[in-house]
Amino acid sequence: MQRRQVLAAGWRWLWLAVTAALLYPLFRFLGFKVPRKPRRVEVHKSLKVTGFIIEHEFIIFDGPQGPWAVSRKCTHLGCRLNYRENEHLLLCPCHQSRFSVHGKRLHGPAERNLPAYAVVPLHEGEDKGYVVTL
Repeated sequence: MQRRQVLAAGWRWLWLAVTAALLYPLFRFLGFKVPRKPRRVEVHKSLKVTGFIIEHEFIIFDGPQGPWAVSRKCTHLGCRLNYRENEHLLLCPCHQSRFSVHGKRLHGPAERNLPAYAVVPLHEGEDKGYVVTL
């Protein structure tokens, strides 16, 4: 290679690096997503009868440590989970992933546990409803 060809190739690489450095903030700006705000869902039902409440997005369970909620959306492909009361597990109807009532993955193509949500009583000391923070 001649000296001119080496210098021309060096200038091209330098120009490319400077262009990428100047465009990087623009691409960061275009790819920015606003974080979701936590959403509070009020559930006006009691856990005393069955020990669980099934909602569209989550299931609330009751135990000695108090109530807890887990998502009903499978971590594999997002199918809506069904609760099998006699087996005490959550089952995905699409690909048969299984989760415990605490959201722990037991079996199946799903590789992650279910998200857990904070649950507090709607009125302190009463069992007339709950607030779940998604």
